[in-house]
Amino acid sequence: MKTTRYFLSLCILFLGFSLTVSGEEFKEGRIKLVLHENTGRFSLYYLNDLRRERYEALFVEQDPRTSFITLMADDSTYRLGESTVFRPRIIGDGQRPAIHFESSFMTIIQEFSFIRSSDSALADGIRMDIRIVNNGERQLTAGVRFLLDTKLGESSAEHFSTDRRDIGAEILLSLEDQDRWWFSKNDETGLMGSISVPGVSRPDSIQRANWKRLNDVPWKIAHVNGRNFNLLPYSVGDSALCYYFDPVPIARGSERTVSLLLAAASERGFSSIESGREDDLSRILLESSQVQSSPELALRTDLITLGDLISRIDEALENESELTDEDLSAIKAALNRLKDRNDVR
Repeated sequence: MKTTRYFLSLCILFLGFSLTVSGEEFKEGRIKLVLHENTGRFSLYYLNDLRRERYEALFVEQDPRTSFITLMADDSTYRLGESTVFRPRIIGDGQRPAIHFESSFMTIIQEFSFIRSSDSALADGIRMDIRIVNNGERQLTAGVRFLLDTKLGESSAEHFSTDRRDIGAEILLSLEDQDRWWFSKNDETGLMGSISVPGVSRPDSIQRANWKRLNDVPWKIAHVNGRNFNLLPYSVGDSALCYYFDPVPIARGSERTVSLLLAAASERGFSSIESGREDDLSRILLESSQVQSSPELALRTDLITLGDLISRIDEALENESELTDEDLSAIKAALNRLKDRNDVR
């Protein structure tokens, strides 16, 4: 139980303040992304029930401020969304929404694009690219950390797992470790994130620890391998993970980009983007996040989607089985997009 968060909520109510979690929504497939311009944070939801349109939060949503990016620039740290040095604003369209954090010497662009992982017929995750642009008059050394306040695995003994191990206590994964992705799951829904996936930035390290321990420091905590996820008296069983992309020099007028993937948990993880198949929709969607989107690429993506779904229909007919609601929704969505682009009425 996130005792710390409940305690803070009671304090807020007692003082007569209300905390809003509303924001600008972007939907694609089974994913709903909400960007909160006032705090510079985001929330992520997965559509569990297509018919009733029931979404479940993939990480803590009660107070989106508990997950955030920290910038380290020349040994100074800035918690984006809270530092007065950087002002957040939402920029971008429904396909590539972004939060810009701007200052006189540096701009941080947190850009999102929707992805489809594994065997899903619909978008079920996001790619997050963090661009650090040096606007200053000299070279700067800069890195970022991303603290994610997870929640789905906190009712089990192992709050996390990876494709190689279960994790029930504090752990630090570094470049020497072979884990490719991590999971945080409950009985109904799971979240997975990239660690070492081709085409996606490999973090210098990922730390799992008590949320308050990670939250209360400007950059890194002293790691204690095997330590539990408690910080008494208030923070009990409250785990989180933190991506670290260590500082590197960035020349004047240059930029650095780091990235990670977050998606609904799948048994195959992010293995589908490693297949190398030219007609793999996941691979094309991921590649499209690195270039400007175009009508040709969008059309190609839709045609590949339809080809994939036609194969599913053929398989269902051959096996005399019924199509799922997800397959039917994907067919309808792809056809509607093709009609809109080609002005078919």
